[in-house]
Amino acid sequence: MKTILVVDDEIGILESFRMILKDTYRVLTANDGLKALEILRNESVNLVILDIIMPGMAGLDVLKEINKTYHDIDTIIVTAIKTVKTAIDSMKLGASDYIVKPFDVEEIKLIIDKILHSRELSQEVAYLRSEINKDFEFNNIIGQCPTMRQIVDTVMRVAKGNSPALIRGESGTGKELIARAIHVQSSRNAKPFIAVSCPNLHDNLLESELFGHEKGAFTNATDKKTGRFELANGGTIFLDEISEMSLANQAKLLRVSQEYEFVRVGGTKTISIDVRLIAATNVDLKTAIAKGTFREDLFYRINVVPIDLPPLRERKEDIPLLINHYFQKYKKEFHSKAKRIHPSAMKLLENYLWPGNIRELKNVIERVLTLYGDSDAILGEHLPLEIRKEFDYTTSHNITNPVELSGIESLDEIVSRIEKEIIEKALQKANGRQTRAAQFLKTTRRILKYKMSKLGITT
Repeated sequence: MKTILVVDDEIGILESFRMILKDTYRVLTANDGLKALEILRNESVNLVILDIIMPGMAGLDVLKEINKTYHDIDTIIVTAIKTVKTAIDSMKLGASDYIVKPFDVEEIKLIIDKILHSRELSQEVAYLRSEINKDFEFNNIIGQCPTMRQIVDTVMRVAKGNSPALIRGESGTGKELIARAIHVQSSRNAKPFIAVSCPNLHDNLLESELFGHEKGAFTNATDKKTGRFELANGGTIFLDEISEMSLANQAKLLRVSQEYEFVRVGGTKTISIDVRLIAATNVDLKTAIAKGTFREDLFYRINVVPIDLPPLRERKEDIPLLINHYFQKYKKEFHSKAKRIHPSAMKLLENYLWPGNIRELKNVIERVLTLYGDSDAILGEHLPLEIRKEFDYTTSHNITNPVELSGIESLDEIVSRIEKEIIEKALQKANGRQTRAAQFLKTTRRILKYKMSKLGITT
């Protein structure tokens, strides 16, 4: 039961409030300001109903002390008609609402319910935000390799400022995780983090989504819409895959990122905002600039602090850590009986190249625990076919395989012949995709193309 403290120098008023509220709340009373503050020091109080005019310590002085010391206690001011202006002034000092004597019982109950419900919602939002933020603390950025340690250090330094940041990396490398970590560690963490996936919205919808629109701005615009930039005011906006944004919207984004103001679609009023912009891309924006699909001036505006995330295949030492992290996470979530991942299965997982990066690894662990979580251990046979097949392929070409020696070929010719055979098989397995074939061979696409040119391989 919530506790309400009523402070008034009139005994009749105190008794009236007690009778009105006693069935729903625990009611405490005080007939002067000093006694009220003493009660607050010794009792857990949710709401104070405070008479503004009292002998001795004035109601406004009590209000100031409450707002200074007890930030989680709301206050309702009680006043007479002739002192309504004083009550309004008290609202500026932090009072939640006021009641005018003589008061209406139902009105009092409504005001109290509204204020306490609003406080509950605020506390719930704060709790949920703290729970969400736990997922983005640094200890949830899994990685021990030097590159990831350097990225964590960069995030800590970047979070202290407000400069735009550009996170670059392949799909599934955790770009949004890093963006959220920057937000959580910044002074903006009490304000919203708004994420926008640029490829998921049509060009016209994206403009409305980012900047909002006025009623009647276009067909079906039956109501005014608040845009994502406005919703993120005071916080952070994250634009994922920004390269997918049209040149027209890029021009509008450039102005917002420079001037921190915009006009809703169909509107005339300029709206000023205070947001931090973090963008992400999985393509080379300099190449996009050369192709004319991305604005150079916008690139330099958002690329103030670049953060490059490595693909998982370049973080081999982190793969066991990630596997164990998601194994424990989904084991708990699904109430799985699985105690471990069998060493043979772990070897398969560690040797896989993970073209989908962390997102793919997470999904694989979730899948196997969903399907085989009742097993005592996760076995190699429980893993997806593509993981088992890739391991079979990479281990089937080793030094123990016989090499035919004709006595005619030189060593260089033998090496070139075997190299050509392996590259052709990798290309065949990758359906001609050079990037994928390079991943199979644990090399880069540039080196693969050089080898193909040298060996006369075409696709």
